[in-house]
Amino acid sequence: MRTFVAVEVSSNEIAKLQKEILSTTGLNPNDVKPVEPHNFHFTVIFLGEISDHDVDRIKEMLAAFQFEPFTITYTGIGAFPNLVHARVVWVGVDSGGAQKLTTLANEVVARMSELGFKADKPFSAHLTLLRSKGRPVSASYISSKYQGKTFGSDWIDKVHLKKSELTPSGPVYSNVYTIEAKK
Repeated sequence: MRTFVAVEVSSNEIAKLQKEILSTTGLNPNDVKPVEPHNFHFTVIFLGEISDHDVDRIKEMLAAFQFEPFTITYTGIGAFPNLVHARVVWVGVDSGGAQKLTTLANEVVARMSELGFKADKPFSAHLTLLRSKGRPVSASYISSKYQGKTFGSDWIDKVHLKKSELTPSGPVYSNVYTIEAKK
């Protein structure tokens, strides 16, 4: 199965922000696809195609992982690879929340590396809002419009091993295993 480790989020404010960006910035629905709000998450590490044996090993490694719950605040809009030629438009996280997310991600990635998995890129505390459908779009106006603003917060208290099924209408994610923060 195709898998990744992620932190899910549930902020209604982010869904509102996404709708506002689509309705006020002139982005053409033919050019961008919004991420479904029920699919909002921070990818910690993409594991790729794994076997049932790997699932058991990953569950065992994650079961031993402990972390404290924490709050993140959403702030700032950015884009990959850049604002002028954006393929991904994202919302960022406050510096304290980003530091805690990065620490959590680095610990999970270290545990997964013990099992032979490698992160394809360093963790970046961003939540994808929109993806370009073909050619890149400009996100400069969006970034400047929302500079310095915050968009709600989320309580981070779970890490998930997730399965990803690619379908013509978009990805379908399901939780394979969940660990909860110590309270």
